Amino acid sequence: MIHNNIYFKIAATVFFVLFIFSCSKQEVKSDNTQSKQNKRSDSSHTIKLTENQKKVLAGAKKCLEAKFSYDMTMGYYVLTYKDGVNTGSKVFPGGDMDPLEGVCTEVTIRALRWGGICDLQEEIYNDLKANFSDYPMSRWGAKKPDPNIDQRRVPNQMVWFEKHWNVINNDDYQPGDVVAWDMNGDGWGDHIGIVSDALSPEGIPKLIHNFPDPGYVAEEDVLGRWEIIGHYRVK
Repeated sequence: MIHNNIYFKIAATVFFVLFIFSCSKQEVKSDNTQSKQNKRSDSSHTIKLTENQKKVLAGAKKCLEAKFSYDMTMGYYVLTYKDGVNTGSKVFPGGDMDPLEGVCTEVTIRALRWGGICDLQEEIYNDLKANFSDYPMSRWGAKKPDPNIDQRRVPNQMVWFEKHWNVINNDDYQPGDVVAWDMNGDGWGDHIGIVSDALSPEGIPKLIHNFPDPGYVAEEDVLGRWEIIGHYRVK
């Protein structure tokens, strides 16, 4: 009986030691995982952005504040607005549609304007005049540049960004980067947005974009929702 008690105490002690060791190991593993997550979540905040990256991000944040709605008609407009005011006639450069509306490309157009980077309406129109064949204008049956619509097409923006910004071919997404997606798998860009400095709970950069759902400019975790076919960074 005495021997049985001794064996029982020894077994209980061994079990207790193993239990404590197991718990400690789990806590260390948990701490390491949390440390990695924190490190990943904090990574974008340690990136030293250039002044131009900061400008693009600031312009995108202004789009987020404006929260203009998605134009479900995706129609053609004569751009009569300038600085939020309807002039009643075509405006170039600086032309815009109703500032309360837009599609995905209005985010990049307005962000670069409001951030003081450039006017995509003027930039793309001038580049089209000089290098018409560089752009997929035959896709829309266009015979000449049109400053009302050319800069509002995702494939045209992609060509311009490829020519004038840095093309990024890795997963280093930094605030202010422009990302283009192919949503339907036809090889053409059909959505575009700007990388935010906000992160998802998993440490993935959020995007500032305008999409039918939710129907206005929002900051969302959509980086991997569709196939990425373009990633650009301001020089």
